Parts: sequence; structure tokens; C-alpha cells
Amino acid sequence: MTKRVILLEEGTTEMKGLMGSKGAGLAALLQAGWSVPAGFIVTTEGCRAFCTRLGHLSTEGVHEISSAVQDLEKKTGKFFGDSLVPLLLAVRSSETHSHHAESHALLHVGLNDVTVEGLARQTNDRPYALNCYRILLQDYGHLVHNIPYALFEEIWGNISILDEAKLEFAIAAYKHLIEDMGHHPFPQDVQIQLEEAIRSVSPIQRIPRPITQQELFLKTTEFSGEVQAAAVLVQVMVNSERGDRSGIGTVYSRHPVTGERGMAGEYISSAASQSREDGLNQLRDEEPELYGLLQDACCYLESRMGEVQEIHFAVDSGELYLVEIRQAKLTSKAALRSTVDLVDEGKITKEDAIMRIQPWQGKEMMQASSTLSPELQLLLEWADEIKELTILSNVDHPQDAITARAFGAEGIGLCRTEHLLMSASRFPFVQKMILADSEVERKRGLERLLPMQQADFEQLFEAMDGYPVTIRLLDLPLHELVPDIEVLNDKREQLRNSTLEESINELQELDRVIQRIQELHEHLPTLRHQDCRLGDVFPEIYDMQIEAIFRAAVKGIRQGLLVRPEILIPLVSHADELVAMRELVDHVADQVLGEEKRHCLYRVGAMIEAPGAALTAAHIARYADFLSFGTDDRTEMTSGYSRYNTKKPLIHTDVEQRLVSSTPFQALDIDGVGQLLEMALVQGRNRKPHLKAGICGENTADPASIAFCHRIGLDYVSCLPEQVPLARIAAAQAVILARKQNENNQDGDISTIA
Repeated sequence: MTKRVILLEEGTTEMKGLMGSKGAGLAALLQAGWSVPAGFIVTTEGCRAFCTRLGHLSTEGVHEISSAVQDLEKKTGKFFGDSLVPLLLAVRSSETHSHHAESHALLHVGLNDVTVEGLARQTNDRPYALNCYRILLQDYGHLVHNIPYALFEEIWGNISILDEAKLEFAIAAYKHLIEDMGHHPFPQDVQIQLEEAIRSVSPIQRIPRPITQQELFLKTTEFSGEVQAAAVLVQVMVNSERGDRSGIGTVYSRHPVTGERGMAGEYISSAASQSREDGLNQLRDEEPELYGLLQDACCYLESRMGEVQEIHFAVDSGELYLVEIRQAKLTSKAALRSTVDLVDEGKITKEDAIMRIQPWQGKEMMQASSTLSPELQLLLEWADEIKELTILSNVDHPQDAITARAFGAEGIGLCRTEHLLMSASRFPFVQKMILADSEVERKRGLERLLPMQQADFEQLFEAMDGYPVTIRLLDLPLHELVPDIEVLNDKREQLRNSTLEESINELQELDRVIQRIQELHEHLPTLRHQDCRLGDVFPEIYDMQIEAIFRAAVKGIRQGLLVRPEILIPLVSHADELVAMRELVDHVADQVLGEEKRHCLYRVGAMIEAPGAALTAAHIARYADFLSFGTDDRTEMTSGYSRYNTKKPLIHTDVEQRLVSSTPFQALDIDGVGQLLEMALVQGRNRKPHLKAGICGENTADPASIAFCHRIGLDYVSCLPEQVPLARIAAAQAVILARKQNENNQDGDISTIA
């Protein structure tokens, strides 16, 4: 039968799941000979049983807790609820990352109107005893009955000197407030106090939907259907607030802000009226032996836990007690530095270090600086040794390529040429070309654009010397290339009302433009002349872009660069579309490359976004050198969401009600879009076993998305330049988790056979 209560000396580090991280850590310290206040753990199982019985312990539960309290009485010579030598307890969550009451505890549990006088006699300090009682009432009211601290503070005021009369008044007022707002009087029965304290720091809750890569591999549901309750740590109170050579403090095994090696923290002597910045230095000077013990404890815990530790300690008459330990909360800078140092010191492996890096830490570091810190750079190098996915970058401008390379991108997975053409200096030429009445006029406009595009591609090839550069041909709905007709109609009305002679010529030109726009008008613009279909109306645009690519390639080759252009045909829906575009690419290549063709091993790929293309991927793959799965358009077409409406109430409601796991343009919809992608990949590789394939889009750097890409066997992921470092780490994490999953499966098979 699972134990509901475990004495600290009975626990081990391996019992972390049952005892909570704090309890297991203190148990390990106790067994190693460190001074830890006596105590016991109400286990997760015990708390779950407690909380599911409408707040009432079973007879067995009451007996186990009572037995544990009796054990504490034997060790201390004090008795719980005794009027002469009362035993006082501290009750807190045993989980490091408990969502409730992480920084709260109920202290001095066991004080009531009678035992407070016993504490006063024990300490020979009645104001101190009364203040302990006041603090218990305040914390009890807040944690048990959710009474705001502000209401207690209104009663207490700004009293700094502990006056007995004022304390007695505050205690009486606190008890009235608790009875008033909590609808129950503060319990004078210390057993009830303890039960309520345990319940208040161990709330029951449903296990939320997993979001980590490991849980993704396990394919758990949004809610596991189980409930969890945090284990509770109950310890004897240590008298550290009064008397000589007493005090309380918190130390970190490394600096929590910078990650610098060496103990850091604070200490408040019972003789000090307030916290001092040099309190720890004071302890070092006045109590060098205790200071040395703290340093030893930091080293021991780091070696045992492999993590930076936060230790809450108390000093009682010159005796050191380690009251509470937990994994330290660090800034992103400190987390990265300490992780690298722990590897250097042999306390953790490189794989451990990579698995500890959270996306927010990398993002914080990237926001603080445009360059990679030495620690992050080293971690990324370790990640590159492990990862199997190639991490490429999406770029909208040549400068993006330089940034991407600085962050470790292994090429360009998507150059969106429409962003290059839509700049303020170029868009007027694009519109003029689109609105031209004749092919001659259109070609004249394209002749102005060609050198501009060529210059862009030259810079990309230079930045990515030796790495692939995937250039997607113009991928924009036709209606976005022409002026707003409503604006033009308003302008036409103004010109018609004008009496100026020069307005006549302007009006004639405006009428021509409006007529041309009407000829190009589409009822469903997003599903008609867009992507490769734009070539049906304006084939000259793609001619110009392909020519610019190969001209830039020739120049790069002659400058000694290793040029690897990969021309991506946008939104291919049918194999015939790719055949026609491939013929065009090959034709232009023959004309432009000449003798340099042998040095320019270009590829032609298809962008698979439409569901129909995914269903016919085997046919498309026959004519493609690679497949690029665009996640943004695919999400729109598959899920029926618009990327431009993600801030509207519908999608927020869906996320909150868990109809979708997250905003589908922030993370890949694995169950829907992902399955369609996997099916297309399988089809494509059935036709071509070594077909290169990858994804690009705004949601590709999400760790769960990258884990999915690794699992189904994609070759690359292309993300924004600033996301490249995060994607490199996530790709390595995916490999490590997959290995662990395989090991677990093998262990399971062996045990089953046995």
C-alpha cells in the first residue's frame, strides 16, 4: 500500500515523485548528515486522498499524521497543543514549482489562545510570542479563506514596536475578521489547524494539457483525466528570530542574476532591525564556521542535483539548520552561464544542458543583444553536434540573410521575393508593369526591375556562400498588386469636378487605369490568380525573376562563390503546373548560364500548401527536386482560420475552451495540418526515396512543431532569422527525447519478455 505520510529520515532522492522535490532533497541532506529540522511529508497520494474527501481525512490518514506528529514530539521534547512546552510546526508545499503557495507557508501552526502563553514563557518574550500568533492568524486567513492581506494590514497599521496591548488588539481583530469573512472561527484545536494548513498548501487540480516535447512524443491528451495534489512538508519550527547568534537567510549556490560561480544571498540577524545588503558578509565574519557549512551545502547539493540551488536556512543559537531547498529561479543570463559551467565541472552532460534550455531563455537573450553570448554560442555548438534537422532561415531582405548566418542558419529555406518587390522604391514599377496595356510596356517595366532583383540575389548568394538559397518566385494575389479601385474612383470624381485644363489628361489616364483594374478584377482573388497561376496572366514576371537569379549566380560563380540556387515554384496544385514551370526554368538557365551551367547545380522545387497538392504529392514529386511545405497557407486552407484574424474573439475562445491546442499560426496544428503534411511526405518519398523536404512558415520554430518534423523525417525547418538559435536547440532536444523514448520502449519490451 502506498504510504500517505513519510518521515524525512525515511525518504530518499528517488522518492521525489511521492515526497515532492523539497522533501526528497531535505531527506537526502538529512541522510548525508546535514542539520535539517525534523519533519514529515504528507505525500501526493495522501494529499489527493485528503482533498477528494470533501476536506476530511480518513481515519487511517488522521492516524498516520498523528503518529508522525508524535514522532516529532519525541525528538523535540515538546508537545503539539501543550500549554507549557508547545510544539510549533511550519507547513509548506513540498513542490518547487507548485502553482499555489509557492512562496507562502503557514508558520507557527499550533499556536492558540493557550499555547501562545506557553511560548511566551519558553522564550521569556511575550511580545514575540504574540507577534508569532498574529502572523499565523494573518497567513491562515489568507491561505485558508482567501482573505486579502490588505485587510489585515489595515488593522495592523505601520506599527514597528511590538507593544503587547497593540498586539492583543490586533489578534482579537484578526480573529473577528476570519470569522466574519471565512464564516468559521479560527480553530483553537491545533489538530484542525494542521489539517486546514495541509489542505491550503496542497490544492487539488486537473493535470493540464502537456506542451513539452517529451509529452508530445507520448501523445497525451489535453487533460489526462487525473488529478494531482502537491505533497506537503511539515517541519518543526526553528527559533531563529530572537536570541544571540540567531537569524534567517537565503543563499544561492551561484549568483541568480549573473550565474557567476560562488555562493550569493542574504542573511538577517535576529539582532538586526531590517535586512542588510552585507548580511551574508556579516555572517562570514562573525560565524566563519557556519558560513563554511553553507558553502559546503551548496557544493554538495549542486553535485547531487546538478542544478543551481536556493537554500533557506535558519541559525538558532549558533546552530545551522537547512530549512528548505529548491531549484533556484535564475535569469536567462544566469541560467545559460551556470548550465555551461556545470557541464565544464562534470556535474551534468551536454545533453542535460541542452534539455534545460527553455525557449523564453533564448528569446530573452536575443532581445537583450543582437549577438550571441559565449555561453549561448557554446550551447548551440553542442546542439549542432546532436541535431539531425537542418535549420534554414526565411528572409525578406538581403540583410536578413546576414543576420541568419550570424545566428547559425545553414542556408535560406525561403526568400519571399514579393517582399523584395513590394518595397516603396520598387512597387510603383510593379504596378506600372501590371497596368500596362501592351506586352512591350510590360517588358519595359520589367527591365527596370530586373537589375534590382539581380542585386538582391547577388547579396543572398554572397551571404550564403556554399549554402542553399531557396528563392520562391512571386507569391502574391493579383489584387494586391493593383491600386485600390475605391480610392481611384474618389480621385476620378475630384478630377471631374475640376476646371483645370491639366486635369483632363490626368483624368484620361485614370480612366484607363480603372478600366484595366476592372479587366483584372477577381471575385475570389485569394483562390485565383495567385502563386504559379499568376504566370498564366503575366508570364513575363517569372521570366524576369528566373533570369535575375541566374544572372546573379553567374556573377557569384565568377567571383569564386559556391552558388546553390533552389528555385521554388509557389502553390503548386497539380503536377502539370510544375512541369510547365520547370521547362521555363531550364530554358532560361540554358540561355543565361552558358558555360557556367556546370558550376551552377540549381534545383527546382514545389511548394505544397493546398490540400489537393498534398493528396497528389506522388505525382508532383516526379518532377520536383525538393518539396517545401508552407505551413501558413496550409493552415488557412486546412483549418479554415485566417492568419490575419488571429486576434479576433473566435480563435481566442477556441484556445481558451481547448478546441485548438494553441493559436494555429504560433504552433503547427499537428493533428490536422501535420497529418496532411506527413501523408504528402510519405507519398513523395514513395516516388523518390531521397526526396529533400522541409517546412517553412511563422509557426515552424515552436519546439513541439520541430519535434514533429524530426519524428516524421523532414530534412529541414526554415524559420525567421531571430528564431534560428531556438530552432537549433529544439532540433537537438527532439533527438535526445526520441532516443530516450526508444530506450524506454526497449526496456518495456525486455520487461514484457521476461
